[in-house]
Amino acid sequence: MKKILSRYMAAVLLSLAVGNVLAERIQWEVEDGGNGHYYESFEVAVTWSEANLLAEALGGHLATITSDLENQWVFDNVGKINYWLGGTDALDEGEWTWVTGEEWVYDRWLSNQPDNADGKENFLHYWAAPYQWNDHLGTHQGKGFIIEYELTEPEVSKCEGGFTQADIDAAYQEGFDAGIATCDSCQPATLSYDFKLHIPLLHYSPLVGTNAIMRLSVDMEKKDGDQLLFGVIGYEVIE
Repeated sequence: MKKILSRYMAAVLLSLAVGNVLAERIQWEVEDGGNGHYYESFEVAVTWSEANLLAEALGGHLATITSDLENQWVFDNVGKINYWLGGTDALDEGEWTWVTGEEWVYDRWLSNQPDNADGKENFLHYWAAPYQWNDHLGTHQGKGFIIEYELTEPEVSKCEGGFTQADIDAAYQEGFDAGIATCDSCQPATLSYDFKLHIPLLHYSPLVGTNAIMRLSVDMEKKDGDQLLFGVIGYEVIE
């Protein structure tokens, strides 16, 4: 079963063009009025569903914006026009929800939006002007997406002290949704001069609707051509 699921994972990654691989995670610090979360943007032409899958696989979720202060900080630091955010009304037209289940208490729609054009626009992104939102098609390929990681500074700093394998195993028994950081999960992806990308720990849920999490170490390399496109050249399931 693991072999089948691993092959499926490879197929998913191969179908996506991953750009801006040197993206930086930036913390919205509590001292600045923030929530302590980290944010990261990726410049890649994917649909909202693909962006949502990638965000979860990388251990975060598409950014959820719950205040004007957060909206401005995210756009100013990691956002761009036509970048996906974690909002959708696909399940119930007109009832916008966040991918995390957080209460929808704030919005910053562009004038006359959301308009659900052609009855098919159910996904949220930045659009037309700084800070403003629009709804778009599920088939639309945005220019990028923004991931939010809910690891706080104390949890991230644990990486400096190190963990035993028993610590890591115990954390995963409690469930990845608990937001527990491990040494592996804090290691950034690396890109070599010959354009080989190594992702030391990628969290992936291969079965939709379940809480199953696979831990993978993935190696990719740049494909031929001018664009910064990467394909899988190897992966390993981390037990």
